[in-house]
Amino acid sequence: MIREKIIENVGIIYLDRPEIINSLNMEMVKDIEKILKKWEDDKKIKAILFDSLCQKGFCAGGDLKAIYYDYLLNDKCQNKDEFYEEEFVLDRYVKDYKKPIISHYFGIVMGGGIGLTVNSDFIIADESVNWAMPETKLGFVPDVGVCKHISKLPQALGQYLGLCGESLSSSDLIKYDLADIYIKSENYDKVLNILFSLSKKYDGEKLVKELKKQTQKYKIQDSNSKISKNKEKIEKYFSHSSIEEILKSLEENKDDDFAKKTLENLKERNLFMLFLQFEKYFICKNLTKDQVFDLDLKILKYARKTGTMKEGIRSLIIDKESANWKEKSLDQVSVEKIKDLLGIEKLYKER
Repeated sequence: MIREKIIENVGIIYLDRPEIINSLNMEMVKDIEKILKKWEDDKKIKAILFDSLCQKGFCAGGDLKAIYYDYLLNDKCQNKDEFYEEEFVLDRYVKDYKKPIISHYFGIVMGGGIGLTVNSDFIIADESVNWAMPETKLGFVPDVGVCKHISKLPQALGQYLGLCGESLSSSDLIKYDLADIYIKSENYDKVLNILFSLSKKYDGEKLVKELKKQTQKYKIQDSNSKISKNKEKIEKYFSHSSIEEILKSLEENKDDDFAKKTLENLKERNLFMLFLQFEKYFICKNLTKDQVFDLDLKILKYARKTGTMKEGIRSLIIDKESANWKEKSLDQVSVEKIKDLLGIEKLYKER
């Protein structure tokens, strides 16, 4: 499921589980960490490349079926949070890795695949990218440290992405600093050849600097951002100071097709987690990346203990039906629990 290869002075880690678009399981997480540790002190290796051998994309996130059956439903499992704990160890390790990390985004790029690579030194994206963090539909919130990056986005956009799990194109990724270069897929091998050549001459920051410089000739100048098409409406509906106001404004404008579809989308999601994610956006602005990882793990453990994660995965992935969430309306959401999880005394609207 994980393959390794060295070309010139670049260590390549390929995700290779094509039947489920490289969805990550425990074995893959541990194998990636093992390879990275082996290469970290290998003087021949100047950079790491994360890539995929699956034609459909880089990575669809964590293997949710495995999480459901091996952990959530498995009474013999002594540590039901083991996968996420190990995944976060890997993601933190990648964040602080001694050598430059380059990642190749194409096709499906979601969840844990983003968490693995979002802190890369150079991210290459092509025209096929479909990037998303859809966790609120699964009974938790965008995790693996990604909310630190979401919190840097303008409020309306950050809330829209975090709450709705809307997908982004490569143009969006470039515009909002979630990728470094947008290229045509046909030019990917040419970009790789530049990387391989540079790895024979440079290392560290100099290698990344030269890579950015020498690949500019393959850069696509595309202002046709998917998100930009709805920018005014996103601003209109997602700039409010509470989740209640967002839902109310969408409800009051159902004659607007965007508002109607967005509201239908949000109604499928867990209300507690929507409330939590709204507040989390603001909290993450002032947290370090490591603090965001700590918070994410705390929330995941809560989602597992309360059964929201189990119900989200069951409904969306296993039985493919509407979820039966505990909270049927926002007034049933425990505001005190939201505050406790986030370590705050006041909600955003009260500050």
